[in-house]
Amino acid sequence: IYLSLEVDMSNIINMREKLIPLVQSKYNVKLSYNHILIKAVATALKLNPIINSTFTEEKIILNQQINIGLAVALEDGLIVPVIKDADKKGLATIAKEAEELIQKAKNKKLLPDEYHGGSFTITNLGMFDIENFCAIINQPETAILAVGKIIKKPVVIDDQIAIKPMMNLTLSCDHRAIDGAVGARFLQSIKQILEEPMNMLL
Repeated sequence: IYLSLEVDMSNIINMREKLIPLVQSKYNVKLSYNHILIKAVATALKLNPIINSTFTEEKIILNQQINIGLAVALEDGLIVPVIKDADKKGLATIAKEAEELIQKAKNKKLLPDEYHGGSFTITNLGMFDIENFCAIINQPETAILAVGKIIKKPVVIDDQIAIKPMMNLTLSCDHRAIDGAVGARFLQSIKQILEEPMNMLL
């Protein structure tokens, strides 16, 4: 099943601008929206543990670790390096690890342990001007999050039209493990975290 919603990214954009110089000075890495998404999704997975599961023919296994895979496009295909224990790491550490893994992936130097063991995957095509899409689940995981481009759009707030930077999120779920209402609650959790980033600190 596929579930979509839009997120107002105003607060994330402001937070990122403030954090970019701090992360840059600490690890010489530019904080990206993908890095923030990894942290936000990891936080949401703690609140919705069934999403952080794997499916076998015998049973559904709830993973104890929150290991977030980030899909990276290569010239000859796709690879998904994994940030292990993403819920226990700060944004700067996630940014550093993610950039190291992405560079290794592009140079074809990833070790097997660095692209195995994921419990949930994020795939972002926003940099290609894609507004929304449905991603294929990275088996044996039970869900994947597709992220679109941040686009300024007119939205209605208190009966007034305002221009807001909106981003589409689409969750693909394996219905054998995840019901629609459960997937919807998980997406709502991500939305709440991104629209009120202080929730990532709770």
